[in-house]
Amino acid sequence: MKQQANYRFLNWAQNQNCVAQNFFQPETEDELIELVKQSSKVRLLGTGHSWNEICLSEDTLINLDFYNKVLAIDKEKLQVKIQPGIKLWQLNEDLDKEGLALANLGSISKQSVAGAISTGTHGTGINYQILGSQMEEFNLIKADGEKMVLHRERNKELFNTCLVSLGCLGVISEITLNVVPAFNLRDYTIAIPFSEAVERLHEFVNQTDHFKMWWFPHTDKMVLYRYTRINEKANDSRFRQWFMDEFVSVNIYRFLLKVGNANRKWRRFINSLLVLNFNKPLDRIEKSYKVFNVPEPPLHREVEWAFDITHAQNLLRDYKQLINSSNHLINFIQEIRFTKADDFALSACYGRNTIWLGAYNADNFEWKELVDDFETLAKRYNGRPHWGKEFTIDKAYLQTVYPKYEAFNALRKQFDPTGKFSNNFIERIF
Repeated sequence: MKQQANYRFLNWAQNQNCVAQNFFQPETEDELIELVKQSSKVRLLGTGHSWNEICLSEDTLINLDFYNKVLAIDKEKLQVKIQPGIKLWQLNEDLDKEGLALANLGSISKQSVAGAISTGTHGTGINYQILGSQMEEFNLIKADGEKMVLHRERNKELFNTCLVSLGCLGVISEITLNVVPAFNLRDYTIAIPFSEAVERLHEFVNQTDHFKMWWFPHTDKMVLYRYTRINEKANDSRFRQWFMDEFVSVNIYRFLLKVGNANRKWRRFINSLLVLNFNKPLDRIEKSYKVFNVPEPPLHREVEWAFDITHAQNLLRDYKQLINSSNHLINFIQEIRFTKADDFALSACYGRNTIWLGAYNADNFEWKELVDDFETLAKRYNGRPHWGKEFTIDKAYLQTVYPKYEAFNALRKQFDPTGKFSNNFIERIF
């Protein structure tokens, strides 16, 4: 087991940091249990891909990068048993070699599986729930070191309460995931007028396996991504993937962001240039995980909230009006995705089919003002914040939008009576 004193942590977005007295990287479940038992305060750290203070600790940080193996694959049951520190990109590649895949994925594959599940990370597709819904069973180590095994059917109520845990119920030490035979996606991407995208929104959402949208602020175009499950062979060329996904999406986009940061008045024009790239449709077929996952984006700030899909059209119109009628100059894509309702206590999709709408900007200038304006709009629509993104609201608001809030908080106090897994973030929301 590796360990380090006075470990300095900086998250991916470089907006959160701390110095932990103790930093450990266990390699076995026994080591992990012993660390939990001996620590007075502890938080778990994955890849630091959360924008808020959820990982911070000045006492003990545990990282599971060396506890990241695939333990077993059962092709008959279509299940895979893994250690929680494995990264999504690693798992995608390991499953693909066995002719298997996860049924749905988010946009980024850098996160650890346990971190993504614990914060309610999601993909898109109105018939698909958050990533954690693919769990069949998991081990949870409580504050006293006791290991619980939670199964989705045998322990249904407890399983549903613990699935999105924010790391404050215990430490996930083993996961069994349900998987599917590997499949390809047809990716048909094109830009259309914003008004048409909103008017036909429910048609696109309900008639597409995995549908999402990108809006470049200050433009009147919406980029539609329609992913359809298909039995045909992949036809996306390696050259196109390199040129568009690495050279253009990474290098050219980052260069234009720097130009827009040098002079913010140019951002409207730059966004209009960027959206031109989508006027000609992209029509390709590729492995599912290669379509779901996008190239790693440039550093940026990020807010994302979940809303009842019945409010989707009015919400999108109001968000556009908010940006157009304000002084905000935004230089980053605003992503819009859709997921199915679920029964997980702290899932932002609890009890309602969901539209996810985010505010993103690759600039700290007047970021607080944008967050404040977005949250004012979000609260008007009874939104719920993504647990891994930035938000300023506290328990007074959260109690009103999470029907299972009190049940989860009661379980938190039962599993962790001394607040071993708590930090300032957990205290703010509970």
